[in-house]
Amino acid sequence: AAGDPGAPDRYARAEAEFVARGGYAAEAEAARVAAGLGLPDRLLPQPLGTLSGGQRRRVELARVLFGETGVLLLDEPTNHLDADSAAWLRGFLASHKGGLVLVSHDTGLLAATVNRVWRLDPDTASLEVHNTGWDTHLADRDAADRRRARHRAAAERKAAALHAQADRMRARASTATR
Repeated sequence: AAGDPGAPDRYARAEAEFVARGGYAAEAEAARVAAGLGLPDRLLPQPLGTLSGGQRRRVELARVLFGETGVLLLDEPTNHLDADSAAWLRGFLASHKGGLVLVSHDTGLLAATVNRVWRLDPDTASLEVHNTGWDTHLADRDAADRRRARHRAAAERKAAALHAQADRMRARASTATR
C-alpha cells in the first residue's frame, strides 16, 4: 500500500520465504516440465477452459509430474503426446526416484521405465506379477507360451497313441475285455 512504512519489510520477508521454499526453482521446474510436454510458454497464463482437449491433457499431466509425489499413478500418459513429448516423458519417468504405477499400451514407454510387470491374464482371470523389466517379461512370456505348446502337442500325441492302441485292442476279440 502506498505510504505504508512497513510494506517494504513485509515484501522482503515474503520474498525471502518464497525463495526459501524454492519458489523461483519451482517456476523454472514447472516451465521445464511444460516445455518437455510440448506446452508453449504462451499457453501457460491462459485459462484452462480456453485450451484444446489435448492441451488440457498435457497440462494435467504436467501438474501430476510437477507435484513430486512419492508415487506417480499414470493411465496412458502418452495419449495426446507427439513423439518428442513422449520421448521426453520416457526420460523423465526413467529418472523418477519415487514409485510409478503405469497403465499403458505404449511398449516403448514400458520398456524404458518399468522394473516389475503386473499382468491380468485373460485366460486364467488371474493377476501375474513378474519382477522383471518389460522386455524380459515379454521374452519370458514367449518362452512359456512355446513350452506350453510343446507340452500340449506331446499330450495330444500320447492321447492319440492311446486311442489307437485301444481301437486295435477292441478289434481283436481276445483282447477286447482288457
